[in-house]
Amino acid sequence: MSSFGSSAFRWLWTSTLVASAGGGMYSTTTAWLALDSAGGPFAVGLVLAARMLPSLLFGLAAGTLADRVQRNRLLVGVSLTAVPLMLALSGLAGSGRIELWLLAALSFATGCVPVFDVPARQALVMDTVPRAVAANAMALNALAGRLCTALGALAAGALIPTLGVVSCYLLIAFTYAMAAALAGFVRPTASGVGRGGHPRPPFSTALSEAARLVFDLPAVRTLILAGAACEVFGFSFITAAPAFARDILDAGAGGLGTLNAAISVGGSLAVVIQSLIPGRIRREPLLGMVFVLYGASLLVLATTRELALAAAVLLVTGACAASFDLLQQTLIQLAVPEEQRGRAIGVWVFGIGSAPLGHLEMGSLVAAFGSPLALAGNGCVVLVAAAVLLARSPGYRWSAESSRLNSRREPWKSG
Repeated sequence: MSSFGSSAFRWLWTSTLVASAGGGMYSTTTAWLALDSAGGPFAVGLVLAARMLPSLLFGLAAGTLADRVQRNRLLVGVSLTAVPLMLALSGLAGSGRIELWLLAALSFATGCVPVFDVPARQALVMDTVPRAVAANAMALNALAGRLCTALGALAAGALIPTLGVVSCYLLIAFTYAMAAALAGFVRPTASGVGRGGHPRPPFSTALSEAARLVFDLPAVRTLILAGAACEVFGFSFITAAPAFARDILDAGAGGLGTLNAAISVGGSLAVVIQSLIPGRIRREPLLGMVFVLYGASLLVLATTRELALAAAVLLVTGACAASFDLLQQTLIQLAVPEEQRGRAIGVWVFGIGSAPLGHLEMGSLVAAFGSPLALAGNGCVVLVAAAVLLARSPGYRWSAESSRLNSRREPWKSG
């Protein structure tokens, strides 16, 4: 794997390992705290919605910023920002008086961390390796993130019943501090600002250019619309997981950690598989197939009543979630000029800003009808959205040509 020949990439990859472990611990710990202490399934949906809201508010600005500043320094600053937030959550949990509004406010603040981290980290991957191995480096970085998210989720599930939520948040704060220190050693082989000699426009101009990517490029617009539908009705299954583990599977915090770990392991396997797919295979039909399988897996999950079986199904669901994300990010970056890579990922982050609607919707459905019916209903909607994509965009359908035509093209150069 020649990507590891770059010392800058090795430091970045290690930083991703540590930060993702902290992220996995945070997701499980906060979801359990919301369910157990702050008001049940709707509280989980509200807290997750608050965490995703910054994507909608700041996604475009974060992508634009990643194209204008030193991305390694941006990563350091973002990771350090997470440390006092984790300490505040630890103090809130230790106080014994969990106010839902305060937990949601801290979740919103914490949600700003990945919004600014993802565009910088994704674009920085391509600044640390030669272009010939960029796809390999992206897959390796994504794999590191998924695997360590799984380990973090398992760790939280084991630590919550033994050490408690307060200790979990303290450990998460330590992981973010370590991630910041590791990111400080990243020295890009190419400048993260205006790579290739492209001039930097004013921030307001760059921001408007990022917004125009959606309107000017049909390929980007299709991906954002499909992604929004998947975010609202697909990715919101995470909101149902705590209540599903506690009330349906009778598995407690440890069961929630197992389910979250299964999601991340499935995502890791999907990343490995995608890294092995030849470049001549078009990615659009793969995304169409993943979309359909995503909806079907939610329907199957709704019928499960055993922890082991639910974890097995979530391996598939997690694989679909990771595949959809990675394919969407790849196709969006391939659809824009090189100097707009950060803004392209910012557009993707903005697109997932529709997620709060999904988390609130899922939380309300789980509270009213239970997690099985909520999962089944959203699974049906995902299947309908996938059918609409395949019907209106023939490029996403599988055909014999899909194995011969490479999706790498430069649509911004065509009329």
